[in-house]
Amino acid sequence: MEMTIYSKRLLKKSMKTILLVFLMLPLFASCDSHDPIDLDIHVGDILCSDGRIVRNSVFDSSKETAVAVVFAEQTDKHPVLAVMLDEADYIAFADTLSFDQKTSCKLDSCDGYINTVALQTTNIQRKVLVDSLHIDNAENYYKSPLGLLAFRSHWFAQSDYVPSVMELELLYKSLPTVNPIILMRGGTPVGTTEDAAGCWYWSSTEVKENSQNQAWLVSMADGSQHKAAKTNCYRARLVVEYNPYRSN
Repeated sequence: MEMTIYSKRLLKKSMKTILLVFLMLPLFASCDSHDPIDLDIHVGDILCSDGRIVRNSVFDSSKETAVAVVFAEQTDKHPVLAVMLDEADYIAFADTLSFDQKTSCKLDSCDGYINTVALQTTNIQRKVLVDSLHIDNAENYYKSPLGLLAFRSHWFAQSDYVPSVMELELLYKSLPTVNPIILMRGGTPVGTTEDAAGCWYWSSTEVKENSQNQAWLVSMADGSQHKAAKTNCYRARLVVEYNPYRSN
């Protein structure tokens, strides 16, 4: 039986529909297998001056200002942590021995922020102390030069502080990723050479057994820890917690 003109047109239309479906199948498959957009914050991301965190790969220096690089992702023990691009000069933990700055002395806690508050509180308490001891030139005693470096930057309600031992350990582990990005974004890489104590960084953690005289250093060369007299001068690198919901 010969096909009518209508039947031929219907068959032709059906064939076009089937062909179109086959052509679209790869598109549906590619959509299903496409990697989801990653909105999480990762080590190596850039903290900008406006409080946003962006991927290093899409950072635009003509439109954005980098201030820190993420070195620790958020966990149940700490928020996102970022290390500042700039290095502090060699500095003393304290200018006087036999004085307890009352930090936590914990080696397993990300409490650098609270420790730094204690270091700065010391500078308030010392006035009462030196007055009671009738010390001349009181401004030269019982201060924490290290602590006074902190809380000078406020990006999106964030403040930089002296990291704890545990926070420095996290920084050490991330250096293979973080240091090249710090350099790429115009900062000073964290020191890792042992020459002239170039790898030793002050933590904000005092030594529990001798808190009046010693605090902990962490090596960025191998992650080891060392007790040091507070009046000695070593490197310092401030960090910042990223919490966009914190307000002043």
